[in-house]
Amino acid sequence: MKKAAKVIGILATVGGIVAVAIIMMTDSCKEGAPEFAGIGKYRFGHTVLDDIGEGVCQPTTIDDGKRQATWCFALPAYKIANRVAEVELYFGGPPTQKDAALIEIQLKVRGCLEQDLETWMRSSFGPPIETRNNRFYYKNSYLWAAALIPSDPGRCRVHLLPLSEQAQIAKVKAF
Repeated sequence: MKKAAKVIGILATVGGIVAVAIIMMTDSCKEGAPEFAGIGKYRFGHTVLDDIGEGVCQPTTIDDGKRQATWCFALPAYKIANRVAEVELYFGGPPTQKDAALIEIQLKVRGCLEQDLETWMRSSFGPPIETRNNRFYYKNSYLWAAALIPSDPGRCRVHLLPLSEQAQIAKVKAF
């Protein structure tokens, strides 16, 4: 009986090792780098209004005044494309709704060098799905992104939205 228990124990251990090896091989065989679901600590599907401990958050409306939202600004800057970007966040609910989901990230890139931003966007999101004038649009499994190069002289703007925000995506494309 003890021999049978030892054999079963050995088989279970070997089976466990094989299962772990198969899982590791499956993960390592996935193509490409992981996709962005946001920028830095701000990620769609994870970040909620209550996670924001810095900056200023104020009520606003989106969808032409049809929907309450919260706009957060004066947040710590984020570095992209060798430049500093001001970060603004929008959440889908009023400031009192602490579980309001992140619905937009805007980056205002100061002293923007168009080529640097375009290179950074391509390395982060792959080739654009569409280009128009000085606008580049990107999409992955989690988000849609727009780079407006430049939106103002010496300043570029990047919009990141979850794929669920189709009305806001349309608004950015029309802007």
